[in-house]
Amino acid sequence: SSDMGPGDWAVIAQDIATNYYHFDGFVIITGTDTMAYAASAVSFMFQNLGKPVVFTGSQIPLREPYNDARKNLIMAIIFASSDTVSEVTIFFHDRLLRGCRATKVNTCKLLAFDSPNIDSLATIGIHVEEKDHLFLPPPKGAFRVRTEMDTRLITLRLVPGFDDAMIIHMIKAASKETVLKGLILQLYGAGNMPSLKNDLIECLKDATDDGVCVVVSTQCHTGSVIMGHYATGLALKEAGVVSAGDMTLEATTAKLAYLLGRQDLAIDEVRDLMGVDLRGELTPEGLMPPPPLASTYQKAIFKKNRSRIF
Repeated sequence: SSDMGPGDWAVIAQDIATNYYHFDGFVIITGTDTMAYAASAVSFMFQNLGKPVVFTGSQIPLREPYNDARKNLIMAIIFASSDTVSEVTIFFHDRLLRGCRATKVNTCKLLAFDSPNIDSLATIGIHVEEKDHLFLPPPKGAFRVRTEMDTRLITLRLVPGFDDAMIIHMIKAASKETVLKGLILQLYGAGNMPSLKNDLIECLKDATDDGVCVVVSTQCHTGSVIMGHYATGLALKEAGVVSAGDMTLEATTAKLAYLLGRQDLAIDEVRDLMGVDLRGELTPEGLMPPPPLASTYQKAIFKKNRSRIF
């Protein structure tokens, strides 16, 4: 699956769209290395999906006497026949996960996938335990598919002591040579970077002014980006950088490529939609817990705003 990319995911989505009204559900069998990316991409390609699409695979090949492939396939078929699931999912080991919330967490254990910021949709043991309150509601509109993805984006993971001059050169070169459209930065904690890197922040501002959508995600396995909570986050926000919230890297890249591929969206609309929950990939800001060490006033405002949502 390491050889698969947006073109292959588009073929999967188009095959499902072609046969959408002939079947009640679909099972996609693929390798595990890029399964979370594929599931995330297909999630965004489908609008108003009203049937289950279940990705699955195995850690041990089916040809081996002892394997996890058989159980995973059987359970994927069972969930693909469900009338309560109307979204793209991954079934692996003992759990059903939302496709655009899943990430691969282990290379050598059967429990290879998890969804860090939302519970599994269902778990299996002696009984199947479905968490109905987590399933996406049935669609209200007609089923549509959009398979175009703009892949002119790069992802950078910052490490302490990085040479910002190299990163600035990379961003500028990519902007000129390949018309860079999207940049995802994996920063520390809640979206922090060294406060003294003014040249890099200025470079990011220039990039946003040139029409690049710059997105900040967290390197942490769980939790969310909280822009504006610290000085550096506020500087990034003022530079036009947007937050990935609590999205996985797989969902962030797939969503950005999908939105950039939409020819009907301006870059400002792409930036706005990165913070909007489209397929269950993102916890809305109003439902996020208050940031650490928030003041009593901030917590009260958060509680007041949250009560309005419900």
